[in-house]
Amino acid sequence: MANEPAAYDLETLAGTVHYNEWIYATMRPFLGERVLELGCGTGNLTPLFLRDGRSVLATDIDPRMLFRLQTNLGVRPGLTVRSCAVQELVPELAGSFDSVVSSNVLEHIPDDAERAVIRATYELLKSGGTSIHWVPACPSVFGALDRSFGHQRRYTKAGLAGRFEQAGFKVVKCRYWNSVGLAGWWWQGKARKAQHIRPSAALCYDRFVVPVLRRVEPWVWLPAGQSLCIVARKP
Repeated sequence: MANEPAAYDLETLAGTVHYNEWIYATMRPFLGERVLELGCGTGNLTPLFLRDGRSVLATDIDPRMLFRLQTNLGVRPGLTVRSCAVQELVPELAGSFDSVVSSNVLEHIPDDAERAVIRATYELLKSGGTSIHWVPACPSVFGALDRSFGHQRRYTKAGLAGRFEQAGFKVVKCRYWNSVGLAGWWWQGKARKAQHIRPSAALCYDRFVVPVLRRVEPWVWLPAGQSLCIVARKP
């Protein structure tokens, strides 16, 4: 991956409990019993993936992140952690997982490695398994915030689906989320050229806006959003 995540990614997102629960709720219907988490970082979503008796292999290329994850979570039934790139797991664990998941990870991967990462998720899944990823959307709002956070890109729906189809997947679902957040991201990163989001603003958004979006957005068609969630199945 490119730059180390900004402090906003590592610290503030740990406190955005409604946002994390929203991501998990979006992915939950497609999760199997054995889950591989890519780019787990300090473990904001890892405890959620462990629910319902699942086993989780949480991976990150930065051992410092895994140390903090283990400090935060301690020993948990069903949890294994490993510092590696996903491609390194293929020779040992091909066809082992029901689901491969990530949240705000793929956008950090350089262009020349992204295809190999997506293909590796295909190889690691069982037949019928799902690869589920939450990523930033709408390249038109790419700006100072994205550069500060080490983003290589933001995705279009067609572009993201095409990447997974090229790797052999059948795309089950690819949908925009967080419509209000898109306007805020444009204002902060594109118009104001801000390089950081104040933690207080992020936590306020999480407390008052996210619960409303979580209830409303599943029932409406969104032409755009701050994020995309893709669900792709291995035939």
